Amino acid sequence: MINRFHAKPQRSAKTQGRLCEPLRLCVKLACVGLVLTCVIVSTVRTQETRLRVALIGLTRPSTADSTAIANKAEGGLNTALGSDSRVSLVDESIARPALKGIGYEGSINMSRDEARRVGSAIGCDFFITGKLEAFTRSDRAAEEHEEALLGVMVIDGRTGELAVFDFIAEKAATREAAVDALMKTLATRAAGYVDRMSRFQLARAQIGLPSSDKTPAERVEDIPDEASPAATGFKAPEFINRVKPDYPEAADRADITATVEASAVFRANGEVGEVQIIRWAGFSLDESAERAIRQLKFKPATRDGRPVSVRATIRYNFRRLSEAPAQTPTKPDDKPVPDLRQLFKPRPPASFQ
Repeated sequence: MINRFHAKPQRSAKTQGRLCEPLRLCVKLACVGLVLTCVIVSTVRTQETRLRVALIGLTRPSTADSTAIANKAEGGLNTALGSDSRVSLVDESIARPALKGIGYEGSINMSRDEARRVGSAIGCDFFITGKLEAFTRSDRAAEEHEEALLGVMVIDGRTGELAVFDFIAEKAATREAAVDALMKTLATRAAGYVDRMSRFQLARAQIGLPSSDKTPAERVEDIPDEASPAATGFKAPEFINRVKPDYPEAADRADITATVEASAVFRANGEVGEVQIIRWAGFSLDESAERAIRQLKFKPATRDGRPVSVRATIRYNFRRLSEAPAQTPTKPDDKPVPDLRQLFKPRPPASFQ
């Protein structure tokens, strides 16, 4: 009886095992399918979140030597970015026809609208341009060395903003050594450019998110044309001083001639508010322009006798100090500048033509 009693459970266990085997197989297949699905979804998401970046070329002097050096730098940057899993490079066969179609001819001093046109034509998140130059320089008497300079400009293709600017300067006894040093520095900094592009893209995405700040938005008027109905009862700001922006060392070394335009808010309380660069130049010129704007002193604009905040576009033209005409010091104006519209007259938007 004991043996018979034990045999029955054994047969029952075997029977249960045979019955459960298909279930185990189904569970295993389901697990494998789930893993494959996760891998596929992860791959798709990775591809979707990769930064689409286009290299549109570096400006350089029109000599065979400069062209060869620029091609070398572009190739090095292309290799460094292409090896980063966070980046998807736009093929040159796509970028070149797109640039030709909009008439782009190599400008590195673009307005945000112009830069957006470039980004839209290519269909990229960011595009990269800049200026490269190699030459013989003498810092003091009886001394000469070779110098290689590169200004890297990474532009947000969606907003047209200059997202990243980096200035690399290397010098050596020979031009080849200076260029090699520049290439090594560029290769080590490429990953940092991608980091900054990623942060810039994240910050851009967060701009449209709801804010916990309940402070009412500041009301800001655009300065009306003198002949428009909106000019009735309006009086423009009166500026008490003029501020000349500095010409930065990086711009001087790279021999940069450029225009920086900024949209600035002149508040009703006599303070300078938001300053937004709408035509950038890099080489620290944008920062120099903003510093100058923030030093402006003015009497606020008024509407029917009441102070109001206004927005105006301010333009600074920069060129190398050695090219600037000699200027004699002048004493500050005894009277305020009467009308902002006379200082910063609008001009038609620039084109690539």
